[in-house]
Amino acid sequence: MKTYCDYHATAPAQWNCHHCATNYCAACITRRSVERYGRRETLYFCPKCNGEAVRLAIANVVVPFWNRLPQFFVYALHPQPLILMVVLSAASVFFAEPGLFNNLMGIAIGGLLIKYSHASLTKTAQGSFTPPPLNAETLSRDFQMVFKQLAIFIIVVLVTVQIVRVAAQQLGPTAAIGVGILCLVLSILAVPAMIIVLVATNSLLHAVNPMIWGGMAWRIGWGYLLMYLFLAILGTAPTLLARYIIAHLPAASHVFLFNVAKCFYTIISYHLMGYVMLQYHEEVGYEVDVDEKDSFLQAEKAVAGADTQVLNRVDIFIKEGKIDDAITLIKGETSGDMSKLDLAERYFNLLKIKQLVPEMLKHGRRYLELLAEAKDKTRLREVYTVCVAADPAFTPGSAAAFKIAGCFNEAGHSQEAVQVYHRFIKAYPKDPQLPKAYFLAASIINEKLKKPQKAAGVLKALLKTYPNHELASHVQKYLKQIEAAG
Repeated sequence: MKTYCDYHATAPAQWNCHHCATNYCAACITRRSVERYGRRETLYFCPKCNGEAVRLAIANVVVPFWNRLPQFFVYALHPQPLILMVVLSAASVFFAEPGLFNNLMGIAIGGLLIKYSHASLTKTAQGSFTPPPLNAETLSRDFQMVFKQLAIFIIVVLVTVQIVRVAAQQLGPTAAIGVGILCLVLSILAVPAMIIVLVATNSLLHAVNPMIWGGMAWRIGWGYLLMYLFLAILGTAPTLLARYIIAHLPAASHVFLFNVAKCFYTIISYHLMGYVMLQYHEEVGYEVDVDEKDSFLQAEKAVAGADTQVLNRVDIFIKEGKIDDAITLIKGETSGDMSKLDLAERYFNLLKIKQLVPEMLKHGRRYLELLAEAKDKTRLREVYTVCVAADPAFTPGSAAAFKIAGCFNEAGHSQEAVQVYHRFIKAYPKDPQLPKAYFLAASIINEKLKKPQKAAGVLKALLKTYPNHELASHVQKYLKQIEAAG
């Protein structure tokens, strides 16, 4: 059963604090970079008690393989496997003619494919979803794994033949056929488990030991059978493609395309087995040493920056009822300034709850700027109203004030819009937007508040102060319309 973060109910936990008995996801945990023995490491601490946290089993945060099937196909489309598939398939075409040398080259090509696929399996089992680099080390290091897998197939065939032979002697030819079919099914079912055990133990004897691979498959349970089903589908895919698609393409491309399909589905199959090893590493008995910089955990971190980390620690304090600690944390980490809207909202609301009016108003100016940038018109009006209620002389920043006035006007609050424009004009007499503020206020006064004489006075003052402004001609026309209507 998965363990979830105590503060984010849908996020799998990655760390646990034994002292607080609290589980944390990647967004909640506190990280510190330290230098040990000449290299930098990341340590993880409880955001509540500051004690060092213990990482939970990797399987707790691994998405089940049946929930990420499309990503397995994307894996084989990375540049490294794509290049390998094209090169090996082209070589297969070149050495396609019968002959001893060509047959040996075909075996070598298959060996390189299996070696790269094994490297993909191993890297995936360690939590990295980036395909192995296409270099000499990847294709040559531990090449004995290829021979060990070949030995597995040979042993399976020999054992199956021997069982059928004994069955024929003891039970007769008809019964031997049934035994042979049963052995074939069981053999095919066992091969993925044998490969996984081979990678996990690097021992051919363990891989072919029914007690070991059978016990492992039993511990995985239905997950193993589901994996086998997908592997069976992947295994038959190249043949189906050859029969129903490739066969209808130009004959010269048949060998190349069929080999591309075989390479493609082979790499996917091994990547899938590696993922199953990662997901069930405890059942497999495989130790996973994940590097967070190059692993699936990178996607789970969801830490976009310092503000996000602070926000999650603040949420912990809020849920614990420690409002003062939450305020202190925000002030200490951001010096009262921040760029994250969610964090700014938390800080404003906390200051409001604690009735820290001077700090709330000071922060309110920054919060309004963020709301204006986010075009959150409803919150702009609400927060501005709270600030003005706390201090009737409150004036937001020039850019925010201009947008706040527009928001009030759009919402049908004409009087409030004019008041904000008036505050803007009074507070920022040299702002480039001042003539526009005069004109917009006058239009609201005339059209919404039905006070043409007052609007005309505003427009005359605008023309007197800014006779050469680009709006002057438009203002004159609008003023004439008001005077004519009056």
